[in-house]
Amino acid sequence: MAFRFDARQPAEDEVRRVVTDRLVQAEASLGSHTPTGVHETRKRLKELRALLRLLQGALGKRAFASRNRRLRDLGRELSSLRDSAALVESWDKLGESDRKRFASPAMKRVRQRLQERADQQIAAVEGHPELLTELATLREEVADWKLAGQGFALFARGLEDHYKAGRQALKTARDKPTDETLHDWRKRVKDHWYHTQLLAAAWPTEFKTRQKSLKRLAEYLGDDHDLAVMQQLLTSEPTLFGASNTRQAIGESLAQQRERLQAKAFSLGMRLYLDKPSVLAERWRDLWRLASRPYTPRKPKGKRTAAPAGLLPHLVENTDN
Repeated sequence: MAFRFDARQPAEDEVRRVVTDRLVQAEASLGSHTPTGVHETRKRLKELRALLRLLQGALGKRAFASRNRRLRDLGRELSSLRDSAALVESWDKLGESDRKRFASPAMKRVRQRLQERADQQIAAVEGHPELLTELATLREEVADWKLAGQGFALFARGLEDHYKAGRQALKTARDKPTDETLHDWRKRVKDHWYHTQLLAAAWPTEFKTRQKSLKRLAEYLGDDHDLAVMQQLLTSEPTLFGASNTRQAIGESLAQQRERLQAKAFSLGMRLYLDKPSVLAERWRDLWRLASRPYTPRKPKGKRTAAPAGLLPHLVENTDN
């Protein structure tokens, strides 16, 4: 089921429907007891946390903080398993950008060690009964959620506040591009990407284009983050990466690829975060209201002119033929 609210239905009902659907999917994925299931569960938890941020104003501080913390803690239980697999994926992407260098036997041995490291951690996926219980409890509570507001008012404050946070995170990352500032911007980008998906009924074709651009931006920043993790591992666990000359070559490739990714991210980000928060939120509100109302053709103004004598019967006869 699409991660999207239906503008034609009561907003509060749609919130409960989407939250319940995502929790059901998370339970099913985690219950498969596979690395892929863990990855899919983490994606569902991230979607749910972004949805909570969109509802932050409607939920109230206490309810938002409690539910966000519970989902965050569930995600942290699974993060180390996913991060190990992501390192291997990141290594393969890095190799694609510098095939000649990464084709050497020494580089292939590094990949083998990274894969073995990932396999050891992923082997821990033997079921998570306590996590499944918590997901089921959260799902049962959804019916009792109290939400302040109706229609787009449920989303207005969360949309504006978190889009504003994304603009600020972009500015901070441009002024001081560190691993921390870039990662923080990435999280805000993903929030806005999820919010665009949830509210896409406001203008499907336009929002789909924005979704694609936000996804690409998140991927640039995600790939950069994975390379940052590898840089840190290069320092903390050098034996994984072989001899000093091999480590130096890897370090050079990491730095070059990160520079390219960050340049792409800032160029695209400046376009996606061009609107002021209040302007974007107001336009999306107006689009949502239009989408939520059924189309009713306007009656022509002025007096209707009678058809000339003999014309109407002629038209009726032609229609019957």
